[in-house]
Amino acid sequence: MIRYHNTNTGDVVEREHADNRLDMLPNWERLDANETPDAPTPDSVLKRPQTSPGVALTSTEGPRAAVEEEHREQQEEAGDPPDRSASKETWAEYAHKRAVSDEERAEIPSLTKPVLIAKYGQHPAV
Repeated sequence: MIRYHNTNTGDVVEREHADNRLDMLPNWERLDANETPDAPTPDSVLKRPQTSPGVALTSTEGPRAAVEEEHREQQEEAGDPPDRSASKETWAEYAHKRAVSDEERAEIPSLTKPVLIAKYGQHPAV
């Protein structure tokens, strides 16, 4: 029985005969009969910082970081959303505080109150 060890994942597989494919791959090595494999050595993909799905890593330096910080401050200054029972005008004022572009601000007067609540009713994630 021939044992192979994957140096990236730590997996060990046994084959009855030599496996040419595993012999050719750089992350697989043959083990001697009683050899214990070393701990896995992650490849470059596994060394990358990990985040939750849908969460982008952001830099704290550079022009984009400055824009993101400005956006975060704007969202904090907007405060909590008004009550759902508040008037459409109150929701429109709140939407103007939260809007991030001139195009978005220009769209606000044409939106209905239910749309304003759906779009701006959640407290912004900062």
